[in-house]
Amino acid sequence: MMTLRNLITKLPFEVLTKNCNLDVTFQHVYASDLLSNALASVNPETAWITVQVHQNILGIASIKQCPIIIFSEGSTPEASVISLAEEKGIFLATSSYPTFELSGLLYCLLKEE
Repeated sequence: MMTLRNLITKLPFEVLTKNCNLDVTFQHVYASDLLSNALASVNPETAWITVQVHQNILGIASIKQCPIIIFSEGSTPEASVISLAEEKGIFLATSSYPTFELSGLLYCLLKEE
């Protein structure tokens, strides 16, 4: 299990949301750009990696109580999506890593914990 606070010290992310709870923990990582797959697979202990930046991702995260969305490949949502994520308490960050590499890095970090 890893906290967001620990995660952002280990990998170069740009944190997009302000005032999020950095003590939120996760123990799984799921990478998918298909919302239907994410709906079936993410949960409250999941960090979700995607390149999708539209507000529908927040609906999926809210329904599944997924507290963390990390955008890979430098994807960045519009300010309105970031603002809505802040309202919902969903942590958003972006990384320049490709999805495959980011998934592997997170996998290795979780195994160290």
